[in-house]
Amino acid sequence: MNKLTFLLLPSLFLFLTACSSSEVVYKGIKHPQTSATETTFEEHTIPDGCSAFAHLLMNTKANSLGKDLGEAMRTEAMDKGANLVLIGLAREDEDAGLDTNRFDYYGPEYSYNFNRTWLGWKFGFNEWNDGGALIGFGANASESRETIFPHTMMIQAVFLRCEAN
Repeated sequence: MNKLTFLLLPSLFLFLTACSSSEVVYKGIKHPQTSATETTFEEHTIPDGCSAFAHLLMNTKANSLGKDLGEAMRTEAMDKGANLVLIGLAREDEDAGLDTNRFDYYGPEYSYNFNRTWLGWKFGFNEWNDGGALIGFGANASESRETIFPHTMMIQAVFLRCEAN
């Protein structure tokens, strides 16, 4: 009995440690990594050959520079295989106070042609509706080393994979 307990305790410890991990594992659609990605803030600029494969909210860490947030979004997109990112609105989330950026994904279950099927920003509403004021996070802010965002924000985004022209 003592030998059995001795063997089971380490196994139980490893199981509990694995269960308590706070790292989110991405389970969505993934393409081969890209070495570069473009960012747009305007839906009408999406080329016809682009498929949307990930809807997400980026929850930013507090006290971030705009350029750092833009780079974090592009890095995440390239890792998932996006060569184009559409960024929507940003909303303050003063209560969150995150120390690291977090990406929460909301589907879709399959890739779709963006220009034929996009239905708008209809994901993550439970989190989005709990947010604060809208924040200006456009092209200028996402490239700025002078713009600092003191609070956590939620930023809407869609990752797209576009055919080469």
